[in-house]
Amino acid sequence: MMGLQMKIVFFLALLPAVLWADVESNIPWGIEAVTGYRSESVHRGFKLADDVFDYQLEAEVALSDTWTFNFSAWHATGTGKRNDFSEASGLTELRYDAATWNAGWMLGYRDFSATFIRDGWETGPFFSYHLSEDLDFRTEFLYDEGAESYYATAALTWSRALGDKSFVSLKGGFSVVDDFYESNGFHVMDLRFSYTYLVAPNVSFSPFVGTYLGLDDVADDALLGGIWFEVTF
Repeated sequence: MMGLQMKIVFFLALLPAVLWADVESNIPWGIEAVTGYRSESVHRGFKLADDVFDYQLEAEVALSDTWTFNFSAWHATGTGKRNDFSEASGLTELRYDAATWNAGWMLGYRDFSATFIRDGWETGPFFSYHLSEDLDFRTEFLYDEGAESYYATAALTWSRALGDKSFVSLKGGFSVVDDFYESNGFHVMDLRFSYTYLVAPNVSFSPFVGTYLGLDDVADDALLGGIWFEVTF
């Protein structure tokens, strides 16, 4: 990495290295703006709204060859039956990168409207391991101040390039909680499939489908779809 060079990571899919190298070389500033639509908003196993539009901004700054600082902010609004819903949130991460793994600490704040989910800070460590060229593992352990509880996740992400301009990604995982809005133990499983196509070196779109399966009597089952449009500059 170059000192103070910024780069962006799309949160729905892990971009294969061969594609990312081509994209990064065409990004002068490395700030990415994302807008998208989801048929439903699901936050940690709970349905919050229908027909949700998202607006996101993300940037990542290399502090050295091994340390990186990431910042992201997003705003979401619901336009369906539960159309008073909105979320305005931000997240920072400090990450150490090794050859086959990375680890760090995250700190964020979530502000919700028209939902039982309470506003508050969240913070905790994360760890990722590069299992193979196409497969990665990630786990997080967070304290959610609004819920006054702990939330842990583990997930696998598989991705495969389909050519010079597109790739597919499949992500699946589960969560374990401690008194998270009356939920304890194994909470929810989730699975998401996405397809990303590079319209130009700095422009892409990603349709996706996903499902959530509650593992207790509190979490919701859900099936959703949507699309993201990304511009990097």
